[in-house]
Amino acid sequence: MTIRRWYDRIIIALVFVSFSVMLGAALIGTLARYLTFLPVITWGEEVTRFAGIWSVFLVSGLSIRRGAHLGVDMFTRLMTPKIQRLVALAVFLMVLGFVLILLVYGIVLSADNLAQISPALEWRMGLVYLCIPIGAALMSFELVIVIIHVLRRGMPPPPPADASPA
Repeated sequence: MTIRRWYDRIIIALVFVSFSVMLGAALIGTLARYLTFLPVITWGEEVTRFAGIWSVFLVSGLSIRRGAHLGVDMFTRLMTPKIQRLVALAVFLMVLGFVLILLVYGIVLSADNLAQISPALEWRMGLVYLCIPIGAALMSFELVIVIIHVLRRGMPPPPPADASPA
């Protein structure tokens, strides 16, 4: 099995766990609110929020590779293939620039908030905010691969065969 496949499996497993934790915490919090014989759950909302944010940042890199992010191609379809390639390259470079800024400031945000503690879970917020630079690093990695593909072959790579349509 290739490194790329292991990488995909690890990310998908982490997203699955994070999403499952989010769903479970939301369900437990909702049930505890309406079923009076259950104890009050004070941490459910925080776990749901943190797990949801981690899920989004972890899966964003794979979404870039699969072309699953929202895009409007109504105007670029009217252009010649050469212009389409230049527009795609410019867009990916701008997105990479933004993601690199997100990476740098995500590290700063995480470091600056290591002392802050979340109210219900009493977790260090700097560790929760690590999802920003980790997600930005994963997106940067995928964007570099997509940019190299555009430079070599002319257009972004097609989504994998196992990718569900957006």
